[in-house]
Amino acid sequence: MDNDSAARRIRIGHAERDAVIEQLRVAAGEGRLEVEELTDRMEAAAAAKTFADLDPLVEDLPVPPPSQSLGGHSGTVVRAASGGLVPAGDGPGWDPADPLVIRASWEDERRRGRWIVPPHIRVETPGATAELNFLEVDQFPQRISIEVRGAVGACVLVVPEGWGADISRLEGAWGSKKSQVDEVPRDGFPQVVVHGALGMSSVTVRHANWFDRRRVERRD
Repeated sequence: MDNDSAARRIRIGHAERDAVIEQLRVAAGEGRLEVEELTDRMEAAAAAKTFADLDPLVEDLPVPPPSQSLGGHSGTVVRAASGGLVPAGDGPGWDPADPLVIRASWEDERRRGRWIVPPHIRVETPGATAELNFLEVDQFPQRISIEVRGAVGACVLVVPEGWGADISRLEGAWGSKKSQVDEVPRDGFPQVVVHGALGMSSVTVRHANWFDRRRVERRD
């Protein structure tokens, strides 16, 4: 059995199903799918069990097959700010089972500037603040899945105008969550999907404030 066949036999989870459903919604918004086609394909995606079930649902759309999201598989792509597709890496964050881990233990941890944003990120905040700042990112996946493992720290996500953020899947009665960002992104912009457990930590999603804009201006 070749590598592609083996990859397609791997069982999928909610993240892979949700990613395809979002791609189908975008395609319908672009006029590529009719309403009936969208409904049928979304139902098939929700019932899919392996990558072999998902791949045919987008094979006639300008997106990579879902099976190519597996780590080490060439052809994984992200979308640049210009709208073009750009080859992406195969390090941490390109495989759902091997996310890019951002950990803020005793000191704050920040990702700013032009950094590489993979589709799968885990943020751990056992005691400090983790900030993921996407304001200067020019290459990004259309869907960025961020798993939060909170304790008593904080997670701050700063996104550009036009991006969307869904925090509805965050669980925890003791922590706090707040988003100042629309859940649904504008056409061509990505959506950040935040999930996981809050613990006693906080999660905030917002657009740039005055200090963020000043910092970016100084860099330019």
